[in-house]
Amino acid sequence: MIREAERTDKDQIYELYKMLVPNSKKMNVQEEQIDKLRMDPYNFLLVFEEEGEILGTLTLNICLQALHGTRPYGAIENVIVHEKHRNKKIGQKLLHYVEEYCKSINCHRIMLLSNSKRQSAHQFFAREGYDRSVSKGFKKYL
Repeated sequence: MIREAERTDKDQIYELYKMLVPNSKKMNVQEEQIDKLRMDPYNFLLVFEEEGEILGTLTLNICLQALHGTRPYGAIENVIVHEKHRNKKIGQKLLHYVEEYCKSINCHRIMLLSNSKRQSAHQFFAREGYDRSVSKGFKKYL
């Protein structure tokens, strides 16, 4: 089942994030932040849960813009499926859920960022229709 994360999911989300960025010294998953995301109509922390266990997660941000009239766009980050549950279509289900939601609110496009070293993730995203040749992503950490 795909649903919005709840504060009680904090520890399981943290464990997934450790698989995404194992050497991060700045990771800090907070219940209050999960609550803020739940209350914000433009930001979503989604989880894939099965039998009480969170097996995957992603963050979706709906971004307003002026370029395409009233049509927003979606930005996806922090996509991770538990390493013991990969190749079970969990990531695909999460992405399809987001795509259907974005279509329902008339988004212009969906953008996705992925760490440049995660080659198997890039192959997965390409199979799901995300074109890596359209744009080049840049980040500046503050």
